[in-house]
Amino acid sequence: MRHDPQVFERSPDGGPRQPSFRMSTRQLLIVLLFVSLSVLFTASIVAYVATRLNSPLWRTPYMPALPWGLFGSTALIAGVSLSVHWALSCVRKNRLDALTRALGLTGAFALAFLVGQTFNWLAMAPAQTAAGPRTLYAFTFYMLTGLHAVHVLGGFVPLGIVIARARRREYSSSHHEGVLLCAQYWDFLGVVWLILLSTLHIVT
Repeated sequence: MRHDPQVFERSPDGGPRQPSFRMSTRQLLIVLLFVSLSVLFTASIVAYVATRLNSPLWRTPYMPALPWGLFGSTALIAGVSLSVHWALSCVRKNRLDALTRALGLTGAFALAFLVGQTFNWLAMAPAQTAAGPRTLYAFTFYMLTGLHAVHVLGGFVPLGIVIARARRREYSSSHHEGVLLCAQYWDFLGVVWLILLSTLHIVT
């Protein structure tokens, strides 16, 4: 027999139960945030692709290729997602000490990602001073990766709040929405990064 995953509640007058779709206010805000960020990143990618297609000359022989360090950054952002999901698994099992360690590891991976991006930006710097005609090759690289880095940096705010609450033992297996929402945010940034990286390599 097929079961409908909807949640049902009995009506106040004792009549037949009606479907109830529950979503907390914070979860709704996160969904709205993801929608707005999706529009922002999509518009940025479309602008990048349009600029590239309308530029007969994009990267001169004097300009460096995309940094190989971008793949290292990918591994680090994957580490962020893995560690935050470890934290989510820990809190669901009431392993609160492990929860704090997992969240700390998440922050370490995120910080390492930003450090890695700094090296990637430095590796791209010669494109701005290379001989030959000027192009938007370096500018668009900094625009896309910088926009993503800003949101990674912003993610330290909710992550810091979650870590502080975890240290105060405010989470449990039945009360951990903050950890869940934090995991969703970092997963979103991970997916966005993969899309940006693929776009840069395909279009460039």
